[in-house]
Formats: sequence, structure tokens, C-alpha cells
Amino acid sequence: MIGLRPLLACLVSCLLAGPALAGVEAGPPRARPGSPALLPQPEGGFACEGESYRALIGPDGNLHSLRVGDTEMLDDRIAISLGAFFYADGPRKLETITTPGPTVLEATDGTFRAVYRFRRGDVRITLTSQGTAAPYFVVLSPLITVVSNPRTEEAAAAGCTESWGDARFSTEKGAYLELTGGSRIWGPWLGRQVWEVSRVVPGQSVQIRLTAGTGPPPKPTLEQLVGAHAEVAAPDGIVHVDNPILLQVSVENRSDTPLESQVSMELSACRGDQVIYATAPLPLPAKQTAATSFNATVDAPDFYHARITVSALGRELATARAAAGYRVAEIAPKVERPADFRDFWQRLASEVGDEAPDYRLDLMENRSRGEVQVWVARYPSLASKTISGWYLQPQSPGPHPGIVYLSGYGARPVVPPVALAEQGYAVLAIDVRGNAVDRPRPHPFEDYSTIGIDSPNSYVYREIIGHALGAVHLLASRQGVDPRRIAVVGVSEGGGLGLILAALSPQVRAVAADAPMLCDFPLSLRSAAWPYTEIVRYMQRRPEAAAQVTRTLTYFDVVNFAPEIKSPVLLSTGFLDPVSLPAAVYGVFNVLGGPKEIRPYPEAGHEGGGHSLWAYKLDWLKRALATAP
Repeated sequence: MIGLRPLLACLVSCLLAGPALAGVEAGPPRARPGSPALLPQPEGGFACEGESYRALIGPDGNLHSLRVGDTEMLDDRIAISLGAFFYADGPRKLETITTPGPTVLEATDGTFRAVYRFRRGDVRITLTSQGTAAPYFVVLSPLITVVSNPRTEEAAAAGCTESWGDARFSTEKGAYLELTGGSRIWGPWLGRQVWEVSRVVPGQSVQIRLTAGTGPPPKPTLEQLVGAHAEVAAPDGIVHVDNPILLQVSVENRSDTPLESQVSMELSACRGDQVIYATAPLPLPAKQTAATSFNATVDAPDFYHARITVSALGRELATARAAAGYRVAEIAPKVERPADFRDFWQRLASEVGDEAPDYRLDLMENRSRGEVQVWVARYPSLASKTISGWYLQPQSPGPHPGIVYLSGYGARPVVPPVALAEQGYAVLAIDVRGNAVDRPRPHPFEDYSTIGIDSPNSYVYREIIGHALGAVHLLASRQGVDPRRIAVVGVSEGGGLGLILAALSPQVRAVAADAPMLCDFPLSLRSAAWPYTEIVRYMQRRPEAAAQVTRTLTYFDVVNFAPEIKSPVLLSTGFLDPVSLPAAVYGVFNVLGGPKEIRPYPEAGHEGGGHSLWAYKLDWLKRALATAP
């Protein structure tokens, strides 16, 4: 059985899109009037409607959607989720699809098989494996608020972890999905509840049933009526030398029942091994809020993460998280710098060249609006790839400052950043993996962190950085763009790439990077969530390659580029970010070689400053580019 940790993930959404199905057989005879029927979809896959649901099987053979009225009960939009899917070295795509009957669909990848039978009130799925035992997961919608056990009538607030093989998942509006035939439920995973069939064993079949419907809205559980909040009693969550970390905890009891609760704290260091535990009793009067606090003395420069747990009546009712930075200016990353680091990147720069690539622009009248024109840009790049992006330019007289915009890891399709162009910038936003920005992506989500990782010459990020360098050259060459005022703006992976570009290209005069990835790989592999966990799993599967993988990553660690960056840098970090750890971001910030500023967000996760940072960021970009030489 696979546990939670290999499935954890950062900040990343996916949309269902895909190529036309290959090898789908012609449809069988039509079903009886009034019965569900499989309907081929233009983008591939099939839809099927029952009395109480509408299901969608994607081109990959997985159940991506199950709607009850206007309520979506599944979630395929987050990292690695395919809605309902086998998991064996990643989510399995069952792309060979046949339709043996008017309401029967069979999907397989040669090893794993799912046979769907669509009935008026439910969907029944028979799961088999021909090669290895594997779990099967159903990821539920974030709209799920209550989970109940239909056999015992127990209920809990979502997300919860219980050994319930049969479970009903309900929303506040009363829509529900009852799943039977599984092993357990767990959560929250990125805010979602997950239902699991722990083992589909070769030679055996497992039948599960998904029953959809509506009923009375669920009654709130005690877990929903008790809430906790924790915060660090220090400006911006930063604690200075010789001061303890003071955590203030408030617990609200919205129920009619007074409770005798126990509040527990677990405080753990990010870079080190220090863990501090503490508990305190806290009476919770009905319909009131109570408070307590914890003091913790630490000594090492680091970020310290606290998990607060409120328990009563023998169960956990509420949790809260907080984080504090201690002596953050002294955080020092320990990353080896290869002796040939500069030569390696000089070879890439020479391969990309100094001139703009031979690009093509196609005006998109339907995307242009107001004073901003939008084009699709395409240009040849490394590995014989054609890179696609949106190019936006104000129609007002130039020359305009330029922004290369880079989005996050493997996430949703790139959209034209019109709002940036409306501020007077010429903007080039590219898909670094070579997907066309103006057509549905062949893969709604990509997980590429281990491609070619055994060598720096073959690692996927060498190619990606080459694509991004080409984007800088293209933007700087455009008529109407001031080549002396080019900035890179990026989020997550895009933020890390922007910092690397600033070290490699003198044309980059400023970088605004939110929650940057690719920072301090040794720390991130130890403590961060997906996609770093994919690299960890790769090394666990191939221990003989671990030393070489570690060496490869030193060539792509932003820590080794940071001293070379002389242009102004604006960073932001969320202290609760499980992907771009604040300790890793501050470690990079401390070794940057030029003007720098960091915006801390103590209660934020991988979103960093999010929308609230944009007003400041635009003002910062204006000032940074105004002073560019």
C-alpha cells in the first residue's frame, strides 16, 4: 500500500485536455431509450449521463469527472490527480479504450484495466491487474465538507483519515457520492479527501461502486464547529537572536457543548533535527473562543514549523499551523559548486547564441483587447523543439519595457498576461516545455523533474533554461521594446528560472520571483513536498544513481547562480510553503550579489504574496527598470 508522502504536492492545477483517442472501437448498438449511453467527446473520451449524475471518461481512460447536478464530486485539476486512477510509479493512463456494450467501457494500459458499467443511479468499476499489485485512488472535490460511514452512521469533517472502506462524501448543498468496496479514506491531500482501494492484486478483481445523489444537507460535525488559529508573536514572523519563539493559539468552539480540550504543539526545525513538544489544557466554553500560548527556545538559524492540535472527547477536533524564522539573515545554504560550473553554462549560452531566434508572430484578434494586441509567438529552440508563447504589446508609442513571464511547474496552460501589458509592458509568456499555447495541451499535466537527471548535459532543465534564454533574446529584439529594460517575472519554477536567467544573461535587468523553486536542492530533497519527492523516489528506486543525481542538481541550484546576479531582485515567500521552503528562499536571498528585497508572508503557502503582492510588485518593477543602465 502506498502512503501519503509519495503523493504530496505544491502548487499546481491541471485542466482536462487531450488528443483524439487512438484505437477506439466503433460504438456498439444504441442503448434502450432512457438508459445511460456513452457519448464520444470532441476532445477524446466519453461522457455518460445517468438519472443523478454525468460522468466523463478522459482520453486516458480514467474517470475525470462525476457531476451531481451542477456540483463536481471529483477533482482532476491538482498535481498528479486523474480523478479516479491506478497509481504505480505515478498515475497510470489507460489509453487503450473499447466499448463492449452501449453502457460499458473498458480501458487498459496492458497491465492495469478498468471496466466501467454505467447504470441509472450508479457507476460500477471492475479493477484488475496483470502484472503487479497497485492501489487505486479517487480524489474528491474540495466542495466535500462531511464524510460519513453508511454502515455505522459515524461522521467526520473533511478531510479526515479513517479505516472506512465504504464512505459517503457530502457537500453543503446536499450532493453526495457514496463509494463502496474500498479500503480506507484519508486527507487532507492538498485540501482534498481521498478514497483508496489499497491493493488490486494480480489474478483477482475488485469491484467498486460510485452512487451519486442528493439529500438533506449534512449536519455539521464537532470537527467543523471547533476551529483553531496559531500565529507567531513577532513582526513578519521573524524572531531575532536570543528571543524565544512565542506562539499564540486561539480556539473557537461554535458548538452548544462545553469541552475540556488539550492543545498540543510540535515545533520542528526545517534544516536541523530539533523538535520541541508541549501541551496545555484549555477549557472551551460553548459558543466562545479561548486562548493559550507556547514559548520555545531555539538556537540555530532556521525556519521552525509548528503544528497545533486540539483534542477533546478522545478525538482530534482541529489543527493549525504556523512558522517562524529565527536569525534568518544567518541562514547559509550548503551546496557544492562544480569546478566547471561557469564553463558548463557558457557552453549552453554559446549554443543558444546572442541573437534572437528566427521567430514567427500570428496576431490573435480574438485575444486582443483595448490598447493591447496579442500574438502567438513561435521560435525554434534546443532539442529540435518549437517553443510557443503569447506576445503582448501596448499600442501606445514605445519603446516599452519588456517582461518575460514564466509560469510554474507542469501546471495549467499559459494564458496571455493582459493585465501586465495594460501596465505598459511588452510581455512574452512562454510554455517552457514546448506545448502550443493556442491549442489544447496533449497532456493536461506534466511531471518532468527527473527526465535526464543522471547527467547535467541531459537533464531537462538544461533544455528549459535554453528555451527561456531564447525568449529573452526574442523580446529584446522586438521593435517597440527597450532592450535596456527587460525584466523576468516568475512564480514557483518560473521564479527559479528567472533568477538563473539573471545570472546568465546581461539583458535581464530585474527579476521578481515569487516562491521560487530550484533553490537549495539538498534542503529541498530532505524536507520539501512534491515535485522534489519525485526526485527522492527516483534515487530510492535507483540507489546506484543517487550520487550522480546529486551532482547533476548542483549545476541547476539557484544557490550557485545567486552570487552572479547583479541586477535588482524581488523575492516573496510563504512561511507555510511546503514546496519552495522559506529556509531555501532565504538561503538564496542571503547570497544574492546585487540589490535585493524579500517580502515575507507568514501565513501563506506556495501562493506566496499572491494577488496582494501585485500592486507592490508593479511599483517595484517600475523603479527597478527606471534605474537600469
